[in-house]
Amino acid sequence: MSSFFDQFPSTGHICAHRGARSIAPENTLLALEKARLCCADLWETDVQATADGELVLFHDHTLERTTDVATRAEFADRNPWDLAEFTFTELQRLDSGSWFLQSDPFGTIASGGVSAEYFPAIRVQRIPLLRDALNDCRNHDFPVNLEIKDQTGTAADETIVGKVLNLLRETQTEQLVLLSSFNHDYLRQAKRLNPTIATAALVEKNHPENLVAYLHDLGVDAYHPDQRITDSTLIRQLTASGMRVNLWTVNDLERAQYFIKAGATFICTDWPQRMADSGHSA
Repeated sequence: MSSFFDQFPSTGHICAHRGARSIAPENTLLALEKARLCCADLWETDVQATADGELVLFHDHTLERTTDVATRAEFADRNPWDLAEFTFTELQRLDSGSWFLQSDPFGTIASGGVSAEYFPAIRVQRIPLLRDALNDCRNHDFPVNLEIKDQTGTAADETIVGKVLNLLRETQTEQLVLLSSFNHDYLRQAKRLNPTIATAALVEKNHPENLVAYLHDLGVDAYHPDQRITDSTLIRQLTASGMRVNLWTVNDLERAQYFIKAGATFICTDWPQRMADSGHSA
């Protein structure tokens, strides 16, 4: 077992999904800061590569949901605005915060859950470099579940795993990072390049056949299934085989307690401030 999980000796830890995304724009440095401040045990974020090979934090493959790219005249002919076709310099011209105030995706603006004093900080958020986020994690000793987005069909498909591992080494954050991906070939690559790195297999719609054998053959340290296809029996079976189980995305307190009681090491949630305040964090 990788030393990453030495930081989580018990069950019931709280992971802030894309940062504290219910009170700050997801996958920004502000969302990272808010995750720490609301007492999450770790946070989750997504990494993919720009056209010029920079590693950035961003979830979607296209830019329109969480930036102002659709309103920018200089990018009007770039629709559907694939992130992989933009350079990092171009991305830095985009506003990655104001959409949160405009769409209020979790109703926290209307409810007063986000104070107006933070609106200026929200408006200046930009798509961050992975390097800057990792440096922040190191400086605050704050673990991160880093999801490598599937780069199939882009120039980064063959290189992103190696680049991520090189950056972890450069920033001295290897022990703070759990790598996860829906592209399980990336996880095999990561273990070949660095057998000590912690990895986790993400699954959404269906569990792989012969699951326990599959995961051990894959060489991962943890299994990250969608909570909607997971029950306590499966969690207990996997933990008995030595596999950590972490669920996403759990926003219901009762559901979170169900998984924690079954033995989940952590649950990933959009509401880390509620989960931590309710005493579910170890």
